[in-house]
Amino acid sequence: MNDQPVAKNVDRLLSDFRRFSGESDNDPHLNPVSRLASALFLGLESGEVSIGSLTAIANDLNDRSFEDRAEAFHLRRGDGACALEDILAQLAQGGFEEFKAAVEGAPEGVVFTAHPTFALSAARRDVLAAYPVNGSDSDKTDWRQKLAKVDEGDDQITLRYEHDEARKAIANAQEAVARINRAILNVAQKHFPEKWADLRLQPLSVATWVGYDLDGRTDIHWGESIRIRIDEKAKQLQRYVASLQKIQGETPSKSLQDLLSQLTASAKLAEQQAKAFAGDLDDPSTVVQAANLLTDENPARLTSLDPIVEALTKEIEESDSDARKAELLLLRAEMESYGLGLARIHLRVNSAQVRSALRADLGLDPDTGFLGRSALDVAAKKAMAAQRRAVNFGSVFLEKMTARRQFMLCAQILKHIDADTPIRFLIAECEAPATIMGAVYLARLYGVEHKLDISPLFETPQALESGGRFIERLLREPEYRDYVSGRGVMSIQLGFSDSGRFMGQCAADLAIERLQVLFARALGAADLPGIEALVFNTHGESMGRGAHPGSFSNRLDHLTTPWVRSRFAKENIRLRTECSFQGGEGYTHFQTPELAAQTMAMVWAHSRSIPEAAQEDRFYSDINYSWDVYRGLKTWQEGLFEREDYRKILSGFALRLLFKTGSRQTKRSQSGGFDLSALRAIPHNAILQQLGAPVNVSGGFGKAAGKEPDRFVEQVEGSTRMRALMAMAVHARDLTDVSVLRAYADIYAPGYWSAMAVSAGAGKAADSYEAAQMALEDSGTSQAFQHLADFVSSDLRHFDEMIGAVDLSGMRKETVNRDRLCVLHAVRQALMAKAVSLVASAPPFSRRHDVEHRNLIEMTLDLRIDETADLLGRIFPANSKGGNMFSGLDEKVEDIDAEGGAYPEIHREIIWPLREISVASRTLSEAIANHYGAFG
Repeated sequence: MNDQPVAKNVDRLLSDFRRFSGESDNDPHLNPVSRLASALFLGLESGEVSIGSLTAIANDLNDRSFEDRAEAFHLRRGDGACALEDILAQLAQGGFEEFKAAVEGAPEGVVFTAHPTFALSAARRDVLAAYPVNGSDSDKTDWRQKLAKVDEGDDQITLRYEHDEARKAIANAQEAVARINRAILNVAQKHFPEKWADLRLQPLSVATWVGYDLDGRTDIHWGESIRIRIDEKAKQLQRYVASLQKIQGETPSKSLQDLLSQLTASAKLAEQQAKAFAGDLDDPSTVVQAANLLTDENPARLTSLDPIVEALTKEIEESDSDARKAELLLLRAEMESYGLGLARIHLRVNSAQVRSALRADLGLDPDTGFLGRSALDVAAKKAMAAQRRAVNFGSVFLEKMTARRQFMLCAQILKHIDADTPIRFLIAECEAPATIMGAVYLARLYGVEHKLDISPLFETPQALESGGRFIERLLREPEYRDYVSGRGVMSIQLGFSDSGRFMGQCAADLAIERLQVLFARALGAADLPGIEALVFNTHGESMGRGAHPGSFSNRLDHLTTPWVRSRFAKENIRLRTECSFQGGEGYTHFQTPELAAQTMAMVWAHSRSIPEAAQEDRFYSDINYSWDVYRGLKTWQEGLFEREDYRKILSGFALRLLFKTGSRQTKRSQSGGFDLSALRAIPHNAILQQLGAPVNVSGGFGKAAGKEPDRFVEQVEGSTRMRALMAMAVHARDLTDVSVLRAYADIYAPGYWSAMAVSAGAGKAADSYEAAQMALEDSGTSQAFQHLADFVSSDLRHFDEMIGAVDLSGMRKETVNRDRLCVLHAVRQALMAKAVSLVASAPPFSRRHDVEHRNLIEMTLDLRIDETADLLGRIFPANSKGGNMFSGLDEKVEDIDAEGGAYPEIHREIIWPLREISVASRTLSEAIANHYGAFG
């Protein structure tokens, strides 16, 4: 067979890759990915392979990987059609009080967040949601035809786009909860005919922070948050109006008509108020006009649903029709769940912003002064002595401190928009109890402590490891105890994303579980009768950010393990949990009303599973060894994070393998050079995926097994907990191929280009290859990839030994197409090399352009392909302005020189092909992300 692949189609490339892989089995120095990439590049150079043909292959691979992703998405939801009525009927057997406790108080909830994970267009998400996982071959053929016709559109990913998408998901979530509520009533009417109308239904909570999250971003104007909140109020009031109109039906009631008129007028007023806050709020006069409209004592102004709910309750009690009574009860349930908004809102700031806001009041250094015991005492005394301070929108406008302004916004929302619905106030990167106590002081200062649930976010390794002591110290402070007693709940937030990039996802999951257990223990010892524990697990959709690659129930157990729930049950503490659904990928679970109904039913069903303490699970019975495993994982991952080669790779060309997937910036704003800790979790993990090495999940198990591999195997086989953790790591390992890393090293090796130059002999091509070689001489990129590959290989080799010794039944739930993934990387690398060759072949040009030829090659190696093409277009314009100036001359010439400096051939031979490569590169990145089921 001819050694050089012919890029006719995907199947031919897969066949060639498998042949190369087979040959490499007998010679470990052969890299099948490098070999295929090099062969394709040579084909591009000779003309036997075209950029167009590789682009077509990229599109085909993208469609195939997208179908795999769609199938996996639906298979993971295989228990989506959970028998809700059966669960409810069984629950009813325990009597009314037990039934009532299970369907009230929202034991579980969902939170819609919107970090940059809109990698799939809205049109593709619709197609993914419609995949006929249990359909016939004909159904799947029809689905593929729909996929082929998808108009990607031009999704402009702005904050408003993200909010609109969140709003669609929330609308479907609300409908899903309504369906659950209806099912609850149907069962209750059958089993409790005399008591069912006493139910105040709230099986699940729905919340969002889209438009309110200021952690790490400065682009959300306070006025936009207010506009969004008022607009959400208007939309929810319209929903209540529509429901009430249906209830009125053919037998209208005077009292309900009065309610309908009031709600209709309030909805119209809220619409006007939202429009007023859409103006230029940097103009004080606009603020005055908008604020006055919001605060004016208009008869249509509605800031509390209490009178409406009271009126509905009276109607329920007086109605003789069970059907009408049920509809009124369902409407009341919505009002009590959502208040005057689409969902409950979470405001989020960073702890550094809170400390800065407190600096003057507490007299503490925001960098170091909050860490000691004395700082907590100072904050508690300030909280105890706080005198309420009145604010208006002028106060908000003039306030420069972000955290203070957010507390002021809470005050204004509670005064003028919705006085009933609690607000969550999340504080990110929280490591000092004094920060939380200081936030309690600010809440009291602005009069919002009665409706504000201040929640520390534990996400850094230090915070997770010391979080138990953090919670204990807070619960010993009388002022804090008074605060949580007033609220009836103590809430915390746990961050899987950032913790996972610092200490690895598996170690982070173990640390988070431990902190949840310590939370249960501390709250149990605090002797605060009736206080609930609220745990918000915030995470992304990929295994690298918290979401388990197993079933949907595996996902929920991964966030709050059965052991954790049993610990709260042991302490007799009511646990409420929330999980996030993030960005476009998370919203896919709510893409259609049917998907949303299944999702919410599964979340609620999970709340009904309160497991017994799994003492026989070896992970917990042999906890000392389990923590040795944890320390081994954490140590390896922290060593990885500190490696210079790791930093170089993640700060280099690999950043350009990503594409815009959200409105938030990739890196946290800071001065100085590149700091890996400033790279956010989503791009951090996405880069690893794009390099074929999700080692933040698969790495460290070789070290964790240490000198006792047999004991490690026994631990896994004797522990459901360890098997769940291993399942995630094994899946990541199946998607990790070190030969891909080494292939990128080859592309960036000066020796590769030197060999190409020698092979080409004399001529322009040899000169171009040599120019690429010279540009790479001092880059160190190739060495960084090789060194990282060596480091990773050593650990994975030991991990593979463990995998071979463990019974994997039940762990590998999906087929991983690693060959297809490797072909994607080979095609990308061939196109990368072609881009370098094209730019290196550009003719000499004047220095007046403030750039040298070598700079252009370096830009291309850095994958700044569009930027390079733009610059080449300015250096070598396709058309001449001069030619147009003299187009009126009667004397015509055919000579191209008459164009006066036009270079159409440069555009045809270099710039246009670069544009093609850029487009194909985006497609390849999408296809690679599909294999991981999520972006980042």
